[in-house]
Order: sequence, then C-alpha cells, then structure tokens
Amino acid sequence: MNFLRKQQLYILLHKIYSSSELKGNQKLLSSTLPHENSKEPSKINGRAASIEQKRIITDFVSNKEIYDWEIVCNDVLAISKGYINQKNINGCILEACAHNKRLDLAKTFMKYIKKNEKINIGIELLFFRACYASRNQLTDEECKNIESRCDYLFKKYSNLLSGTVFEGLVIGLCCTSSWHKCFDYLKSFNNNKDITGNTYSVLIQKAFEEGEIDLGWNLINQSYNPNIEHSTEVFQSWFNLCKQNLNIEYWKILDFLKETEYVIREDLANLLKNNLKSLGCTVNDTKIIHQIGQCNVCKKILKPVEVTNNEFKQLNECFMKNVMIQNNIFKNSTPTELQTFEDFIKNSSPYDVVVDGLNVAYAYRGKLNNNSLITTVMKILIDKKLKVLLIGRAHLIQNLGRNLDYIKNNAHIFLTNDLSKDDPFVLYAAMYSGLGTKILTRDLMRGHKFLLGETVMKSIFQRWLQKHRLGLKIRPGNNVKVTEPLFYLQTTQVHDDGTWHVPYNEKKKPGVWSKPDSTPDKWMCIQTKINL
Repeated sequence: MNFLRKQQLYILLHKIYSSSELKGNQKLLSSTLPHENSKEPSKINGRAASIEQKRIITDFVSNKEIYDWEIVCNDVLAISKGYINQKNINGCILEACAHNKRLDLAKTFMKYIKKNEKINIGIELLFFRACYASRNQLTDEECKNIESRCDYLFKKYSNLLSGTVFEGLVIGLCCTSSWHKCFDYLKSFNNNKDITGNTYSVLIQKAFEEGEIDLGWNLINQSYNPNIEHSTEVFQSWFNLCKQNLNIEYWKILDFLKETEYVIREDLANLLKNNLKSLGCTVNDTKIIHQIGQCNVCKKILKPVEVTNNEFKQLNECFMKNVMIQNNIFKNSTPTELQTFEDFIKNSSPYDVVVDGLNVAYAYRGKLNNNSLITTVMKILIDKKLKVLLIGRAHLIQNLGRNLDYIKNNAHIFLTNDLSKDDPFVLYAAMYSGLGTKILTRDLMRGHKFLLGETVMKSIFQRWLQKHRLGLKIRPGNNVKVTEPLFYLQTTQVHDDGTWHVPYNEKKKPGVWSKPDSTPDKWMCIQTKINL
C-alpha cells in the first residue's frame, strides 16, 4: 500500500501545483460528493483511521468487478479523522488504480468525477499514470485522445510547468506511439534542472521496449546522477531486450556501473542476479577478505586503488576552483582567516596525517581512560612518530583539556573560528601536503565531491579519499585503533577472463545502524565466461 502513503502523495501534488497561475483556478484532487446516504463518521482517528481508509480503497480496487464509486467515497469519508478527505480522495483512488493496474476502474472513476466537477490538470495527470501502468490495454482511440490532451496541456501551461507536471505529460505520451514527441517537449522545457529522475526512467524504459538501444543508453548516461535512482523496471526492460536478441551485449549494464562507480541498491542487485543467471552467467554472493582484497568465491584479488601524480594535480586545481573559491568559503570564514591558514600550511607542511578534529571528537562522546577520543587518537599518532596536523574549530580546545600542551608540543594545530566550516580546511591541507599525506575523518565528504562537478574529477576524488582515509575502531575495554585505508577498489570491476565483482548496499529498515564508512554492504561475484 505504498502508493497511498500520505507524505509521498502530498509532495507529488504540491509540486504539480507549485505555480500560482495553476493554483488560482484548480483545487487539487477536489471532489464535491453528495451528502445523501453518507455514513455516520467513524469514531476511530489518527493512524488507525488512515489505515482503515486505505484498506477500503485497496480492497475495492483489488477485488471488485461491480462498482459504485459514490458508495466507496462515502465509506472512506465516513472515517473523518483519517488523512484522506474530500480534497485528496480522487487522487488516492487514481493512485490505487494505477498501482493495481485497474485501467477499467480508472476510466469509470473519471466518468464519476466528471458528473460532480470539472476535471483539473492534477487529476488528469494522475489518470495518465493509471493509463501508463496498463498501457498495453489502451485502444488506438484512447491513445490518440491522450496524445491530444498532452499536446493541449503542454501548450497551455508551457511557461508554468514544474518538473512533476512535465513528468506527467511525458508519462502520458509514452502511452502512445507518438512518444518521440517527448524529445520535442524536452527541447522546449525551460527548466532542464527540474526534470525528474522518473521522467528519464519512463523515457529509457520506452526506448528499450521499442528496441532503440543507443537512445536508451544515451538517456541513461545523460541522466546519470548518484542521487537519482532509476526504477528496476528500467533495467528489466534492458534485460528483456537482451533475451529477445542474444547478440546484444548484455554486460553493457555492468560497464555502466564500472564507469560511473555507482554502488547499486539491493533490489537492483537482485534483478541483476536473476537476469544474469537466466543469460547463462554464474552469480554468487561473496565476501571480500579485507586484509588481502580477495573474493571468497573465485579467489581473485580485487584491483588496487590508484591515483597518478597527474590526476592528483588535476584534483588539486579543481578543488581550489570549485570548492574553495566558487563555493565561497568566505560566507562562513574570512579572507584574513584563510590567508593565515594558507601561510600556516606553507610553513609547516608536509604532514603524514591531517586529522579532522571535530569529526573524530564527535565519533564518541564518552571518556576513554579519562581522556576524550580525540586526545587518545592524537596520542596514538604521535607515538608512531608521525607528523600530524590537527584541524578543528575553536571549541575543540574543550575536548583536548589538560592534554592541550602535550599535543601542541608534539603536533601542529590549527583552529578556525566557531562559525567556519572546517572540512574545506582539512581537505586543502591534505591536498597541499602531497599525495603521500593521509587523512583521518569519518566524513565521506559527499558534499565537496558533488561540488567538483565533472564525473572524472569526482572519480579521482573518490579514489584519492579511499586510498588516503584512515579508519577508526573503538573496541570493548576502551581499546582504540587507527586502521589503514582499504587498498582495493570498492566499485564494480572486471578481470580479463570476464569475472565481475559488483558491490551493493542492502535495504535497511528505519533505525537500523549503517556503516560510517564507504565500504559496500555486500558483493556479488559474476562469471560471464566472456573474455574482455
């Protein structure tokens, strides 16, 4: 019943009506229902009421062949304390029809709405979704009507379209044989940054369904963003195409994961396993022995992480331009503070280790043998005769306590003001210090990685951070250990004999602990028997 979740539906509909011009003459998912024969409002309320409302709709849409929409609506609205009300009940029912692929019910419900009110754009777009879910059941005439309505709505609201409204129109057109019109829409759409991931998913799936391989993969590459997750249906449509034509290079999807360094989610991993097995591959879940980077199944050693001097130089330059300058570090710091820091680094570098002080300090709030964690860690590094730079904000002094003088005498310390963001200072110091400098932080620096812009630079940054980021383990008995970086690539990779190793992250329930580092949750070993 995920399709009826309150938050998702409200977000969707808020986006549809984000323009004031659209808000003016339309009531989102409104329904003027007759009050005759309405039931006495139920006494249940809150979550229980909402669950009961959803149950009524779900049972009806899942099972009923004979229907009376007035009775259904009245039964749902009789439960007065649930989140479904007269303003959103139409949308909830259409979402249920789409989820259960009940095009027949969606069509009769639209007729019911028309008897009571004028159909607005929000309802029409939700109807398109129901049509798309059952697009193989549409008649030629129905497809022509959908195409005509999409063209009309796009012209009427072309200057007011939000990304979600645009998505709805693309979904409508992809029900028809004229789906290539979507690309004319794309050229005319003024807000390319607002194009949703699902818009691309629908187009990619349609391209593969129609056998247009190059178009589908061009769209995948064009829309790639680690924060956008394409639906499993997209990749299933690719495998369906591969099974229809065995000459197609099905491992192209593995090449994509390798090039983008994307760690997939568990549902997509399961889809890969099932389809690759059906195509003759041997697929097994595996574990990687961290100490040697060896696969438990095929016994191969994973590839090492490498960053060349030239790549590091490019990364350094890109970081200074895109993170330190364009990100306007002066919003929280000052030109004087930055100049002081640069002079400090020039005079005291290179270092063996740069420590992200506050990040480490907040990793554990308790005391370890009467010392804070940051003090314990600094003593460990100092005892190893390493040249250490500790960076943090001014209030880090409180965590150092009585050990401040000892650390000052045996390491370098730079403290920013309490308003400054210290992450850029940590990264700057490590990069300026050279390719041999390591960094101690639990932060994956995703925000700074994003600011680098180019995919190539993001890849270099990810490899540099993995190769140089020290780990931290706190064991029972207040035993603290600083661990060396994992030396093997933690992204999709292939060996010369066609054996692939693909990492993925398992789906976690809310509140379940997640690892604070970048190591994938699980791996699978894929033997394709195709030499590359």
